Amino acid sequence: MQLLKSYQKIPQIITEFHSPIIVNSIKLRKDSNYSFQQSQQQTEKESKQIKIDQENVASKFKQINPQSSLPQIPLSAMNTQTKLNDLTRSSNFVQSPKNSDTKRSLVRSQFKTNSNNHKNNLVNNSTTTGSSKDSSQNQSSQQYQIYAKNIIYSYCGKPRKRKVNVSAKSFIVYDCLENRIVSQRKCNKRMEIASLTKIMTFYITMVILEQLNLKSQDIKVKVTKKASETIGTTAELKYNDILTIQDLLYGLMLPSGNDAATLIAQAIGTIILFYEADKRLDSKLIDIEQMSAEGHYYNVELKSHQCPIEIFISKMNHYSNLMGQQNTQFACVHGLANEDNYSSCHDIVLLSLECMKYDTFQQVISCKEYISKPLYNQKSYEWKNTNKLLDKGFFGIKTGVTDSAGPCLASAYRSNEMEYYIIVVLSCKNLQLRFDETISFL
Repeated sequence: MQLLKSYQKIPQIITEFHSPIIVNSIKLRKDSNYSFQQSQQQTEKESKQIKIDQENVASKFKQINPQSSLPQIPLSAMNTQTKLNDLTRSSNFVQSPKNSDTKRSLVRSQFKTNSNNHKNNLVNNSTTTGSSKDSSQNQSSQQYQIYAKNIIYSYCGKPRKRKVNVSAKSFIVYDCLENRIVSQRKCNKRMEIASLTKIMTFYITMVILEQLNLKSQDIKVKVTKKASETIGTTAELKYNDILTIQDLLYGLMLPSGNDAATLIAQAIGTIILFYEADKRLDSKLIDIEQMSAEGHYYNVELKSHQCPIEIFISKMNHYSNLMGQQNTQFACVHGLANEDNYSSCHDIVLLSLECMKYDTFQQVISCKEYISKPLYNQKSYEWKNTNKLLDKGFFGIKTGVTDSAGPCLASAYRSNEMEYYIIVVLSCKNLQLRFDETISFL
């Protein structure tokens, strides 16, 4: 021990007693510490050089452009800073899953919102609108509703428009107060309209009588053989009976009389002929067959007999064009099967609106039963309206059915000053469905 104490190189002797593993680890630590110190020294030197370079660049820039006093940031520093920001974002995303969106893969990227942008938008909107809290709250609620809808649509898709389950091939629901179409299907398609043609027959009758200052109750017409032999739904007019134009209008609309339509067209066509030829006509009794036998319908210039029904149909098409009906053509006055006699739902609405301007039209279509006054010891006529919707709040307008056109119906509904609709259905499956589907539309 005395020898050891007296020995000066104690650390060397101690190291000799350690194992080689420990000795190697100690050497490695020393080497690492030494290398770390060297790296720190190098980084310090590099940072000092960078600062010196920056100062030199700044001084040069100030000398060149003395007005710019703002500090200039080099691109290398900006790139390192952006990389650090990206690393911090990724680390936060990994370390804090509570703040992340767990359904990120399900929601489309176009529907995701940025909270900062949203807040900035709200601030900008509040400043532009006078910084009012109510407006900003309303705008924020609307935007949140839009975002919620977009997220729902991203899961299950946008909702489809519900199809109306009706048998009518063409229909329209028209709001007369707001002048807009509420619902429709092929409302401009050209189709046969059956006895809805009689609406135009009624309209032309009222227009001509108004132009000539004639009254429907003062004009009497004798039933012709052609009118009494008309097929289809009739008012059961008997040959040589005498009725007024007013009676014939009720027989035209209520039982949908094809014979009444034919007789009206003959009478009004005769009035037009005499008026255009400046001839005097006794309206107390119009006997068409006798006038034809006397040659009143013969045109000397054309050397042919003029048909009063054809003249009436020409007036129907003339006023149809003036009314703005683009998909309508009339080839008969009663609506029996005819390919050249067609119209559309929208055009029937235009015609109905024009007819509603006449009080006589509203009185006729809303009448459930009518009894004519007997003339010259003949029996009176009793007619019932074929429209079953009169008991359910509707007040018209016209029914119709043929094999080619199918069951048709034009209806008008008005409960108060806030509700006024016209509903037209064409080519339903059966007679009852035209009424049921009209109620379902309402």
